[in-house]
Amino acid sequence: CLKNDGVNFRFLNQNDYELMLKWLSKPLVAEFYGGRDKEYTLDYIKSHYSEPRDDETFRLIIKYGDRAVGYGQIYKLYDELYEDYHYPKTGEIVYGMELFIGEPQSWNMGIGTEFIRQTLAWLKDHRSVDAVILAPHSNNLRAIRCFEKAGFRKTKDLPEHELHEGRYEDCVLMEYRYDER
Repeated sequence: CLKNDGVNFRFLNQNDYELMLKWLSKPLVAEFYGGRDKEYTLDYIKSHYSEPRDDETFRLIIKYGDRAVGYGQIYKLYDELYEDYHYPKTGEIVYGMELFIGEPQSWNMGIGTEFIRQTLAWLKDHRSVDAVILAPHSNNLRAIRCFEKAGFRKTKDLPEHELHEGRYEDCVLMEYRYDER
């Protein structure tokens, strides 16, 4: 666990599945993560979030004080993901990141930005990462501002990148480079 200004994180465990179901069932959360058209069940959550991965994937619970408020995931890019993100494969160590704050009353408090900063520091210390990328929906202005505050920059538009609620959404590729710090 890392702590700073009341924000910290820990690894997801089986006791978090009901909380994940609660969050992903909220229309305000699902609008940008998962989709409001999905019917989540506890069995689906258990299966999806306990699925072993061959790549380096870390599933995290974001906490504010002692309260769980969101979910984050970081994963090492492999061949297919470089293609999906239209990101150059150069031999560098690159990770992808996703996150959401599942408690809307905790939005606009800087929790996401602080979580990202801590995660970036953890990746540098434990994985010798060169870059981290993410691809929010182009219309998710709150997320884009959060990522920019944490040091990400927009690198390219990804038209019709992600199937979400029955249609392909435009996304923007954002990158954090450690060698630019």
